[in-house]
Amino acid sequence: MAGIVHPMAEALEELMPVGRWPSVAEAYEHSIVVLAMNRDCQVRREGEEFVLEVDPADAEPVGLELALYAEEQQAVAGPRPELPAFSLGLELAFVWAVVLTAVFLRQDIDPSLEGRFLNSSVGVFQDGEWWRPFTALFLHADGGHLLGNIFIGGFFCILACSAFGPWRGWLLILLCGTLGNLINGWIHLPGPFLSLGASTATFGALGLVVGRGLADVWRTRNYGALKPLLVPLGVGFGLFSFFGMGGGETDASVQTDVTAHIFGLVCGVVAGVLAGAAIHRKIEETADA
Repeated sequence: MAGIVHPMAEALEELMPVGRWPSVAEAYEHSIVVLAMNRDCQVRREGEEFVLEVDPADAEPVGLELALYAEEQQAVAGPRPELPAFSLGLELAFVWAVVLTAVFLRQDIDPSLEGRFLNSSVGVFQDGEWWRPFTALFLHADGGHLLGNIFIGGFFCILACSAFGPWRGWLLILLCGTLGNLINGWIHLPGPFLSLGASTATFGALGLVVGRGLADVWRTRNYGALKPLLVPLGVGFGLFSFFGMGGGETDASVQTDVTAHIFGLVCGVVAGVLAGAAIHRKIEETADA
């Protein structure tokens, strides 16, 4: 069985040094690498340094293993890339709120607007009206529905913009909302399922924030990046229980339903991880250039 000798012991005969360090703790740390190889070793004090010695027959493989260990430690201890800071995109959030309000007011004037532009499983997949998953994001059932998506949902959207930048953030938000609506309509086939509301997009924004946090943790191994997600996740689950779980489904009803929220959230998490990983790759490429 492999073993190690006390650092103050006299040198054993026919041992070869494979490394020296200024502290006994560092020498012992590297001796663990040798012991993991099932090789005997000795840590010996020599002046102000501590020398790690092994059998001459083991010197070459142990030296290679210690070199690999040093590279790994350097990569872990190296400076973490500085993540970019994006603006909140409050101007675009204001434009979004104005557009939603204008469309809602137009719904009162033209009731046929809902029928032509809300999300419809039959309209999309049987009639080929592919704009519906996108246009449904701008329609709302009533004033409370609209205000909830502007103020509470807008909080998620602003967080997403701070994670990805205003323009890229809003592009991803709308993309996730549209894709979430598309999937939501598809799973309800062949029934005539109808839905509307910006909630799919705003839960997509929440997913983007979570996905970016996961990407940050994966690339930097900084698990503290998950802490800022607790507040938006808590708000999101609160909205799930308050809005998403209520009411039953009927095939012909216009709904703001939990499945749309879930699919928006899932699409956001996936997109957030991919976009977050792309940001990290760009940072690393810039640092290496």
